[in-house]
Amino acid sequence: MGGAYICRSCDPAVKAEIEKIREAGKPVNAIHVAKKIFKETNKGGEYLLRDIPDGLWKEVKIRSAEDNDSYRDIILKALYSYIDKDKKEV
Repeated sequence: MGGAYICRSCDPAVKAEIEKIREAGKPVNAIHVAKKIFKETNKGGEYLLRDIPDGLWKEVKIRSAEDNDSYRDIILKALYSYIDKDKKEV
């Protein structure tokens, strides 16, 4: 959309915001709208991870719900595990 990749969950909000801007007769920059909405809905949304295999992402969503972990928690656990692994190999 306007040169930006929009996730499925953000798509309706981005389209609604673009429509509001158009109705007000203002020029629309879809990338700015998408970034604004992403930052509002994803606290600290500094990083965007793309091209996660669909099967893996489905398993992550299921496991995160079962464990009551946020995606941030999962990513931090993975990063700490990665760092700890490197320390043990040295």
